[in-house]
Amino acid sequence: MNNLILPQESLPVALIGAGTRAQTIYLSLWESLKPWCTPVAVCDPVLENCRKLAGELGVPAYTDIRQLVRDRPMQAAIVVTPVPSHHSISVFLSSHGIPNLTETSWASMVCQAREMIAAARQNNVVARVAENFFRMPVDRFAQTVRDCGYLGRIGRIFSYADHTGYHNNSRWIVFAKEHPEWVQCLEHDMAHPAFYSMPMRRHEKETLNARFFHFPSDLLVLDVGSGHVKGHLGRHPRPGYTEFQGERGVLAHRASVSTGWGEEQTELRFVSDARLAPAQEAAGSLWGGGQADVITPVIHDTTGEVWTGLHADTPLMRIVYENPLHPFAKMGKISNRDWYGMAVMDHVVDFVLAVRGLRPSEFTDEDALMSAMMEIGARESALQEGRRIRLPVEGSLEADAIEREKQKKQFGVDPLDIEAMLSVSFPRP
Repeated sequence: MNNLILPQESLPVALIGAGTRAQTIYLSLWESLKPWCTPVAVCDPVLENCRKLAGELGVPAYTDIRQLVRDRPMQAAIVVTPVPSHHSISVFLSSHGIPNLTETSWASMVCQAREMIAAARQNNVVARVAENFFRMPVDRFAQTVRDCGYLGRIGRIFSYADHTGYHNNSRWIVFAKEHPEWVQCLEHDMAHPAFYSMPMRRHEKETLNARFFHFPSDLLVLDVGSGHVKGHLGRHPRPGYTEFQGERGVLAHRASVSTGWGEEQTELRFVSDARLAPAQEAAGSLWGGGQADVITPVIHDTTGEVWTGLHADTPLMRIVYENPLHPFAKMGKISNRDWYGMAVMDHVVDFVLAVRGLRPSEFTDEDALMSAMMEIGARESALQEGRRIRLPVEGSLEADAIEREKQKKQFGVDPLDIEAMLSVSFPRP
């Protein structure tokens, strides 16, 4: 979505959550985001984190979200907290008329996502998910290839060891420009020696997911999650391998063999007219047809610090995606990636413009709900030995019930109890 709009004034926002992501990602973005929004408060029950981030931003620190809402220095809120807290915080903010943008995944359960939408609509506020994965370079370029028709109709996507889960669900919705109609999923567990990927994440088994999503336009997505996803146990590193398969070829994107982000390789593979039946028949040679004989590298455009776009100079056309936000970027690389900050900045700008009523959201609350339904639907299918699950899902879900009981044991309160969950702290080491 390139129709970039500058509002007349910056939107005052509260940053709820002062943990690792708020400090390492969002902190770097505020100068670039000034035309759209400005932080005016930080809220986190962990006093040390809250004071540290608030001090760096020069804004008041709150350890109680209820007090923040009573004082109300903001017009909207950006929620950067662990997933189990999203439902209670979003519903609480919406019930007080405060628009809110919540990090992914949007909710732990479909029933929670439904309540988040209902609360926002009852109070006439914007509630959105901060989903940035479909805004990453290869996805923006894939959307451009889809629209220019270079590969013909793209009817299948094959993704292995990429993001998987909620993030990939959102990618497929945006690419298809519609919601899927069914999902099938198979799972396989494999035990392994225990290890910690983070202090709070101990792994003892690897679960492989193979998910099929079908869309009304007859787009089929095969999304295979390689166990722990992030290259543990020597598996393919992220961003894995993804093909956008068209009638005349493929947009292929993969990490290098031994390293992940920053070493990706992307190319367009195209079948020329010479390799199709009419030319073969005219030439009297029926060998070698269908082979991709025009290979065009997709070039990453960058200032060295900021991602500006991607392009491919094919023999038939120049295909370009230009990042419209790059002229405003004042940050350097984030996590050694020159594009990651731009992708996050993109969803914040989208939220602000929706709150101001200046542009419809690229990814709506109904889209966010469907991403959750795709995730829960896949779990339901796996629980039922791969049975096809129609989307959107209806009624009570076994996967929701399992997750609810799990969180009851974990937090000691019902995760659907808004007031009780607001009092739960989610510190990370």
